[in-house]
Amino acid sequence: MSPIPAGEQELNKISEKNSEVLYGQVVERIRTWIMKGYFKEGEALPSERELAQLFNVSRMPVSQALKILEFLGVVQQIRGKGVCVQQIDISRLLNNIGFLVLDPQSGLKDLLEAREAIEIQAVRLAARRRTEKDLDIMEDALLEMERNITLKKDVTNASIRFHSAIIAASGNDVISKINEFLMALLRFSRQKSLREASRQDIALQGHKQIFRAIKEKNEDTAVRVMMEHLLALSVES
Repeated sequence: MSPIPAGEQELNKISEKNSEVLYGQVVERIRTWIMKGYFKEGEALPSERELAQLFNVSRMPVSQALKILEFLGVVQQIRGKGVCVQQIDISRLLNNIGFLVLDPQSGLKDLLEAREAIEIQAVRLAARRRTEKDLDIMEDALLEMERNITLKKDVTNASIRFHSAIIAASGNDVISKINEFLMALLRFSRQKSLREASRQDIALQGHKQIFRAIKEKNEDTAVRVMMEHLLALSVES
């Protein structure tokens, strides 16, 4: 770790209550430190407590910022060492593009909107190109989700499996790669949107409508029901 100039530790604190503004600034500061070489690949960041003291804020915005950085694949929690900067190489470039261009204030919202746009195009292509094997995978994910709802188990993985099957059925490698990049964010957003049992039922019914449209190769209906599905389960908090 190289010494960090005092001027690069200060945040523009409006209010401790405005944690969104603060955690965005923390993300930006840590991003700057890594890009300037203050922290090298494999090095551990200061602890959450130390970062909070460094920025003179509570631990909440620091914790939020570290989660965002972990979602983006920039840092990783390593047992016995702490939160470490991930190695960045060409094979992982796509997974780190978000970190390089992220606007901390609107980045998550923008990424979610981009993911929705990708899923709309993916479902259109899936309705056109799906195979019987694709349908079998989607149907299996639907059955798993229905079973988990009945047993009051977590449905996140089943939901992700269903949407990932649609991405695969699109037959578009670029869409698949972008989906991989957004997977951590996708899991996070679905965990939030599917916390309530009532929303789980809404999601399942939406999935069934999407599945029928894809099975019938009805592109227009597939797009319409996917848009309605994403809107119904959009996460505002």
